[in-house]
Amino acid sequence: MAEVEEVEEAENSGGSKKKLILIIVGVLLLVGAAVGGALFFISGDDTVAEDETDAEEVVVERGSPTYVDLKPAFTVNLDPEDSVGFLQISIKVLTYDDEVAAQIEKHKPLIRNNLVTLFGLQKSVDLRAPEGKEALQKSALLLIQDVIDKQGGGGVVDNVYFTSFVMQ
Repeated sequence: MAEVEEVEEAENSGGSKKKLILIIVGVLLLVGAAVGGALFFISGDDTVAEDETDAEEVVVERGSPTYVDLKPAFTVNLDPEDSVGFLQISIKVLTYDDEVAAQIEKHKPLIRNNLVTLFGLQKSVDLRAPEGKEALQKSALLLIQDVIDKQGGGGVVDNVYFTSFVMQ
């Protein structure tokens, strides 16, 4: 009988060791799975960010630039109380979209009309400073973009360049 008890104790101690080992292995697997899942989600976010960056780079790629010349030069009289009598500006409009270039050509009379009105409202004192010319350039860009948005098919007017600027 003593032999039976020794065999049972050996089986119990061996069994409890097996249970302890199984519990430890189970805990290690759970911790490993948790760490692996966390790394997966973290690396997954980086991958998404890289994919978004790649997508942005694709969007940034443009076709060839098109410069639309708004000939003839704009000549406007300034306020009679202004020390300068008139303002003359030549303009080229930059776009990377051929459709927008066609819309600018199509709506050139409306664009020219709105620009003549804008230029006639200027004060020579403001236009003598580079900041004044830059503000006028931004206003002209917004005005042209507004015409393209409302009258044309939309698209981006990238910039407006004053190729000649004379006040006299």
